[in-house]
Amino acid sequence: MKFIFLDFETYYAKDYTLRKMTPAEYILDPRFETICVAVQIDDGPVELIDGPDFREWISQHDPKECTVVTYNALFDMCILAWHYAFVPARMVDALGMARALLGHKLRGLSLEKVAEHFKLPPKGDAILKVIGLRRADILNQWDLWGQFVEYAKHDVVLLRAIFDKLAPSFPPSEFRIMDLVLRAAVEPMFRIDMIMLTQHLADVRAEKAAVIATTGATAVELRGVSSFVALLEAEGVEIDYKEGKSSPIPALAKTDDFMNSLLEDDNPRVQALACARLGVKSTLEESRAERLLRIAALNWQCYRDGNPRFYSGGTMPIPLRYAGAHTMRLSGEWKINMQNMPRGGKLRKSLVPPPGHKVVVADLGQIEARLTAYICHAETLLKAFQSGNDPYAVLASHIFQRPINREVDIIEGFIGKTGVLGLGFGAGPTKFYSMVVRTARSMGMDMDKLRAIWDMKMAMRTVEIYRTVNLPIMRCWWLLDQVLKLQWSGLNGEVRFGPVVIGHGTVRGPGGLTMRYDVIPDSGPEKKFGYGMRTHKIYGSKFLENIIQFVARIILMNAALRINDRGYRFALQAHDELAFIVPENDVERAMKIIHEEMTRPPSWAPDLPLTASVEYGDSYGDAK
Repeated sequence: MKFIFLDFETYYAKDYTLRKMTPAEYILDPRFETICVAVQIDDGPVELIDGPDFREWISQHDPKECTVVTYNALFDMCILAWHYAFVPARMVDALGMARALLGHKLRGLSLEKVAEHFKLPPKGDAILKVIGLRRADILNQWDLWGQFVEYAKHDVVLLRAIFDKLAPSFPPSEFRIMDLVLRAAVEPMFRIDMIMLTQHLADVRAEKAAVIATTGATAVELRGVSSFVALLEAEGVEIDYKEGKSSPIPALAKTDDFMNSLLEDDNPRVQALACARLGVKSTLEESRAERLLRIAALNWQCYRDGNPRFYSGGTMPIPLRYAGAHTMRLSGEWKINMQNMPRGGKLRKSLVPPPGHKVVVADLGQIEARLTAYICHAETLLKAFQSGNDPYAVLASHIFQRPINREVDIIEGFIGKTGVLGLGFGAGPTKFYSMVVRTARSMGMDMDKLRAIWDMKMAMRTVEIYRTVNLPIMRCWWLLDQVLKLQWSGLNGEVRFGPVVIGHGTVRGPGGLTMRYDVIPDSGPEKKFGYGMRTHKIYGSKFLENIIQFVARIILMNAALRINDRGYRFALQAHDELAFIVPENDVERAMKIIHEEMTRPPSWAPDLPLTASVEYGDSYGDAK
């Protein structure tokens, strides 16, 4: 396999830049121009390929025999595919490698920052001198062209050095997973239902305007922190505060319990203010719909040279960030976060397959609860999963002291389900009370019926019963508290915890993938670590949650690899779901294979009870 290290240098300007555009919009814009490309083949010299010559140069290489390594592959690999119809056998993103291996200790992961970390020569600043300049403009300034050429070549020197330093610590199977993740964007399989999404965008805008109108407050007052606090205080609301960077700040985020409690306030005007604040402040649905429409409307057919690789019109790449979360889970990219599309919503329904295909979605059922029961040896919960009994009904029966049938006892069963899924990681009564209310509202449940049963006293009872019935899980919280003080803090050697090995700031999973923490020494009884630009608290139950999410990610993405090896490449991943685009005449076989691989226990846990639902439909939303 031939290795090609590559870096594109392209035209950019103040109004044409990745700072203001998604990579898809930038790459498929008529203004796009490849100025030059720096390359290195295997251990050969770093060369500079002039922009107009690159098509001929890349055509000399068989993509089936190439591994291409870039820094920020969601940019360079898309250029290769969309402009030059070149998709290599294996794609490697050194940025993704750096994120997985260094994300716990570096505040920034740019090529420049990672080079500084490894004490490599400085990146250089010639790129700053060519803003707004076309290739011809740079060539007319011979000294500037020379500086730019050396800058481009030096980027590949740094890229290669960083790759060589990171590769020995990067598990081989993760290169394959990284490649699968990149292909969801580089070789898009989804399309967008433009008519549906355009109408949905109009509906979202109209609904937001109507909500704002009911309050009598202006959009500016609703957006501002101090002005919104003043509106609440005028209604007699006592403001809750939370810890800020330097001082306490009002708890006005949509994830804050205080903000959600306002939606249930006895004062209808307070409810309306909170609803309007969330509608104005959180424009997620509106902004994502706009962005999806802009990307889908690009000229996806214009670079195909009579041999189209993608379907024309409405094509939708799925950009996912490899190791985007601390637990090594994927996350969203390009400011559209395909992992956060509410079920039953129009955004999901707007994602459709090409003609003659269906969307098949597989979901690992209760994977975190099952892993928690298995690793912590919580026999009561584990036996419910192993026997096929309903663990939600079992917990609800303990809570309400009578047999619960979830088909009849809707509210009671919902509380049991939320308890099984939400109480394994230390949530207390106050947090769990809000969790139940928030989840019920998002599901469109009858809130009056819920309130007839659900109050703080019942939340306290539920938490107490869950912990009593599942005492081994609590014991694991206590055990991990001790591990944090010793092995995790570097005061002892490594220790095994279920399928993982915990060391000084590390959790090494099966296969070698490692979750890393930048341990803050001498942080007292309350352990802390740095990740990215923030300091985080860590304690036993939270540590267990990290470990479970990390192991669940390993199980899910290894299943994706096996399914790919059997002929089906995933097109989208969200939480515990994998989505596939399958020909209509192959759906039955595909669903069988996908179910087999999703429920195949890992070799390190052969008796782990896995379950999965596999469904299909005419859109992502119809399938799940």
